[in-house]
Parts: sequence; structure tokens; C-alpha cells
Amino acid sequence: MPFNFHQIREFLSQEKAGSQHRQVFILAGDKSWQKEVLKETLQGYENDSLWVGEEEQMLAGFPFIATKKARSWLGSEKKVVVFDANKDFEPDSFAAISGIVVGGGGFFLLLPAVEIWDKVYSSPFGQRLIKSIHATRELIVIKEQGETVDFIPEQFIENTPLNINLLFLTVDQQNAVESIEAQVLDGIKNPLVLISDRGRGKSAALGLAAARLLQAGIKNIAITAPRLRAVDIIFKHITNILHDAEVSRGCVRLGDSRIQFYSPDQLMVEEIKTDLLLVDESAAIPVPLLTSFLHNYQQCVFATTVHGYEGTGRGFALRFNQILTDNYPEWIQLKMETPIRWAENDPLEKWMFDLLCLDAEIVEASALGEIDANKFEQKLLNKEQLMGNPILLKELFSLLVLAHYRTRPSDLKGLLDNENILLYATLYNEHVVAVVLVIHEGCFSSSLSTSVYRGERRPPGHLLAQALTYHCGIEHAATLAYARVMRIAVHQNLQRQGIGSALLDFVVANEKQAGRDAIGASFGMGSILLNFWEKAQFSTIRIGFRREQTSGEYAAIMLLPLTEQGGNVYREASVRFNRQCSFWFNDILRDIPTDIKTRFISVKKESSELNEFDNKDIQSFTQYSRNYELCIAALNKLMILKQNAINKEKFPDNFREVLHNKIIRKKSWKEIATEMELTGKNGARKLFHSAICYLLKLTIH
Repeated sequence: MPFNFHQIREFLSQEKAGSQHRQVFILAGDKSWQKEVLKETLQGYENDSLWVGEEEQMLAGFPFIATKKARSWLGSEKKVVVFDANKDFEPDSFAAISGIVVGGGGFFLLLPAVEIWDKVYSSPFGQRLIKSIHATRELIVIKEQGETVDFIPEQFIENTPLNINLLFLTVDQQNAVESIEAQVLDGIKNPLVLISDRGRGKSAALGLAAARLLQAGIKNIAITAPRLRAVDIIFKHITNILHDAEVSRGCVRLGDSRIQFYSPDQLMVEEIKTDLLLVDESAAIPVPLLTSFLHNYQQCVFATTVHGYEGTGRGFALRFNQILTDNYPEWIQLKMETPIRWAENDPLEKWMFDLLCLDAEIVEASALGEIDANKFEQKLLNKEQLMGNPILLKELFSLLVLAHYRTRPSDLKGLLDNENILLYATLYNEHVVAVVLVIHEGCFSSSLSTSVYRGERRPPGHLLAQALTYHCGIEHAATLAYARVMRIAVHQNLQRQGIGSALLDFVVANEKQAGRDAIGASFGMGSILLNFWEKAQFSTIRIGFRREQTSGEYAAIMLLPLTEQGGNVYREASVRFNRQCSFWFNDILRDIPTDIKTRFISVKKESSELNEFDNKDIQSFTQYSRNYELCIAALNKLMILKQNAINKEKFPDNFREVLHNKIIRKKSWKEIATEMELTGKNGARKLFHSAICYLLKLTIH
């Protein structure tokens, strides 16, 4: 075999301090050749490796994980990761799995032959990937056609060795551990927030602090994270110190003291007795849950990754930091900047950050100079402009990151590759200071729209069109053309100056000229945002029935018609919305704040007779898959009109009971299922559906 794999084996086997960089090896060629190379190169590393990709392509003997499940390995450590991107490059999985490679390890990226890169990766993001590979000299590209590895790992040996003989590997880590200890042992109740990029020893610091606090006499410490596997490193460092402890999965006991893992949901619903709550990967946990931890537990430490698999922790920080400031003005934030699991200027980390814009920052206010309101310029940017101007792309993406709690690397790929996504921006001195992300939706065939209305189809990426059709009950609404505002963001130093409103006006005018029938938006419903959209002439036509994980608020969908057809859909949606509101607010949406409810409750008295809308809703409920909540007004009116038929002589007891529990007593489906001993919420829904069908049959004949 012409390929010389010995240099890679030599790199992986180095134990000296200078080998703490993680190297990226790109194998470009046929899959069988890639397997042959890896079989020879990684012999002996099978137990310290992970293969990410398609199972049929993996090398026998290696642990395997499907690409979309890469996040499940967060918190683990491996010497080698093989990432199969022969068909497609999945940014979220790449960002997640790269963090498990330890210093001195290798990240093997599998790509097709260089000659067909432009064909396989022809999309804008694919072209960005290729350009990035060519421009990053630290990446080692190994081609199938007789080329050997020619690199000198020593070129990266510039880092200061970590002192592994000490308990603390960096000053950052020592400061973090000692700060946590001081907060707890001194009885200070102010929350502490620990932030870092990945690989800085954040989880290790939590483990060290927990173990030392147990040794100092603290009895109960609770740990939480999105999943148990994510805290493996925390428990590893706990057990390294507490040699005499009794250890089980997610639990360490030392005498009558205990460190225990609990899921975020457990901490929300159960009364957990604990002296300290450690929350790892906080940015992946909904803010409402984090806020409940603040109120329910006397001492909390929140740790989160700033740039990582979620895209960033900065959007989280902006929202949660304000909650902390409002409740605990003296809360403490600590930063860990020195890498521990790999050396500074790590090739893999540097390349990942640059490729996925994970380190993108909004333009500094000082770079904008003195603001002249006449110099703001609104533009519809095209993808070619962004591809040719990396600074413009990073400024734009950084604003989107700050505007949304869960921006991921895949969002960058989506905004570059999705032809239906448009990017509007306000520029000042050629810097991005505001951005609106718009997606085009709808234009379904009449038959597809009917299938959506009946609950039979749900094509992805059409939130607004499907909400109007299925949730609002307008059968052919999805045949129209819509624009939906996905994100809107304004530079934090330029907010409340009308810049966002002016850009939105520009978007509306542009989309109207382009022939869209209506423009809408969906967002966590709060008074400030409702005021903003109402000021722009948008009106609410739907409220979601579940609180959003990110904001803890119910989602509102607002609409602005742009054509006569759009106006017809808007008017029908508004009528239906206003008819249903009072029923929702007494049932599934009863916990919405009063100040929000008062915006929507109509003083107009609703007729008790069934109208055209009611009859259509009843039909769609009984014959199709539309649920009770979407037809709530019609079904409530039906029961009131037909209540004489619901008697002991003609109506089965269980039918009468389920109708009474839901419509009269406003019980939840879960409560009904428990009270009537049914098989869960679906059992309660099915029984209710049968009761309505029986009522109709009884009263028709």
C-alpha cells in the first residue's frame, strides 16, 4: 500500500507534553481505501476510538454511533474519532463529537476523492467547507492516489506543559473550585455561573469541588445536566478523590454524605433535599427550569459552554444573566480560558470555530463611530455576498446567535443552503447592525393543503402555512404564498431606536412586491414582543398550547395580510381565533397571565347556534385528525345544544362522564385518564371522540 501510515501512529503514540494538540487527518478517496488506511493506522486503538457515520460503512471492531446521535457521547473522552462525511457534512454532529477527542488525539474526517468535492459539496455551505479545508494549513489532507503523510507535529509544540502532578491543572480551574467552596462553606446564597469553551476543565472543576465539599462535611450535593452521560467526567474526578466512597451509576456515597445525579425534570417536580445544586451544560436546559432551580434550591452553581455543540451559550447568557441580575444582583460569574484537555491554539478547535462561525462576535460599538441616523442602509443580501465576505457573514450570524437561545451550527448551513431563506440586514459603515431572517412557505397544491387540514400530512419547514391550515382550520390556506420572519435581531447597543422596526417595514414592502400573500411571525408571547409586532400592524391569529422550552412562554403566531387572498385568510383566522379564546383561557390556557388574556377576550356575545365554522370543525373533529382544542368552541356549543340527549336512559355512563369532565369541569386529559382509569391521555381523547360521535348519531336519528 503506497500510503505511509507510520507518521500518524507515531503522532498518536507520543506521550510528551508537546503532543497535546489534536490533529485533523482528512482521508480523501474511495471508502474501501479509507477502511484499509484506518485498519492499519488505528490498530490497537479500537477501545479508545469512536466511528461516527453509517453503520454499513464502519470498520469492524470499532464502537459506532449514527451521525445524528453524536450528541449522546458528550462528556466522553476518546483518543480517536472517525467522522464519515463522504455523503454529507452534518455541522451539529461535527461540533458535538469533536469535543470528545483528547489532547494528542486524532480526528479522521472521511471525504470522497478531491476531484469530486465540488460535485458532492456543491451547496454554498459545502463550498465553504472545501474553501476552509484548502485555507487551513494545519489540516492534513491525505489523498488516495499514492500520496503519503508529510507533516511535522513538532511545528505545533509551542504550548506550556500542564503540571499534571498538581490537583489543579490551571489557575482558572483552581479559582473555580475554590470559589465554589467559598460560596458553600461560607453560606453565601448568591448563584455562581461558570463559563468556558469546551476542554477547559469546567466539568472537572465541578467534580473536584463536589468531592472536596463532601470531605469538608457537606452532606447532600445534587448534580444535573441534560443527560446522565454528560456528567461522566464530573463523577470521574469525584471518585479520583474519594477513594473510599461507595460508587454506583450517577451516585457517590461517603458515610452519610451523598452526591447524586437527578434529571432536570426530577428537580422540577420532586422535593430534593440538597445543600448544593451543580448544573452542567446549563445552556442546553430551558431557562424556565433554570429559574425554578434558583427559587427551589438554596445554593446553585451553573456551568455552561460558551461556544459549542449548541452553537453558543451567549444567547443563553443574555437571557439567564438578566434573570440572575433581577433576583440576585450580586451573583458571580467566572471564566475558564486556559485549555486543559488539549493545548492552546489547537488545530481542531481553531478550524471548527472558524468553519462554523462559533467564535463570531458582533461588531464593536467603537468600530461604528458616532451614529448618524441618515446612514443606515437596508438591504436584501444574497448568498454570494455572504460567501464572498466572511466578515459580513460572521457579523450577521453573531446577531442571529444573540437573538435566539438555541442557535446551532446547522443554522449556519441552513441559512446558506436553503433557497427559501432570505437575509435582510441593516448596514452602518458596512457593518451589520440589524438582521431579519425570512423563510418562504406555502404554495401547496389544493390536495396537499387538504391533507394538512385533515392532519394526514405535515411537510417540514412550513410552520405558518400549516398553522393557518391545520390549527386555524382554514382548509386551503396552505395554497397561498407566505413569508415568515424566523429571527429578528438588532445590535445590543442600538436597540430601542427604531432600527428593527425600519428594517421590518423594508422586509414587508419587499415581500409584498415579491407577491407574498401574507407575512407572519411566531415567538414566545410576552407583552414587549406583542407590542412590537402590533405596532407593525401584525395581529395574533394563534396561541400555542404548550409553553416553549426556551422562553417558558406560550408561542404566538401573528399575521399581516399583503394581498386580497391573504386578507381573506387573515379575516377567517381572526374570527376563528376570537371565537375560541374564551374557551382556551378557561381550559388549556388558563395559566396565561391576565394582562395577556385581556388583549384577546372579545366582549361580543357569541351566538349559541352552530354556524358554518362550527359545523366544519365538528366534521373535521369526528372524521379527521383535528383535536379537541382546535375545535373547542364548536364542541362546547354542541354539548350545550344537545345536553337534553345526554341522559342516563340513552347515553352510556362513561360517555357522559368524559364529556362532563372535559367540557364542564375543564379537566386535563391526564386528570381524566387517572380519574376514569383509562390508558393515558390518548385513552381519554379516544373516549371523548367516541362520545361526541355517539352524541351526533343519537341526535341526528
